[in-house]
Amino acid sequence: MTPEERIARLEAQIERLEQREAELRKQVAAAQLDQWYARIEDLEVQAHLGAMETSDKVKDLLEQTRHRWHDAKAQLMKPTEVAGDVVESVRKGLDDLFGDVRKAIVDARDKARR
Repeated sequence: MTPEERIARLEAQIERLEQREAELRKQVAAAQLDQWYARIEDLEVQAHLGAMETSDKVKDLLEQTRHRWHDAKAQLMKPTEVAGDVVESVRKGLDDLFGDVRKAIVDARDKARR
């Protein structure tokens, strides 16, 4: 094998590995979105269970969270190279919203107990 052939072979292997890495990143991003969706569903169940009345604030926050999740899911369908960046950029916003929803649920529960 000539040095040029070896270089070409190594370059092809690197390209395949980069493509595989991009696909794995997309799979991780999809799994993260599925996890977020499960968290949204869990928060909705918490909001509807028990004797507490769900405030409009909780409903609004849950709706915002669901919209952000849908936006992230749509972004994930874009080319593989950007999937990881998209999820990372949406992660903080969703985490903040989850915190807000939890706080609103606790506040609504506390009001219902009074």
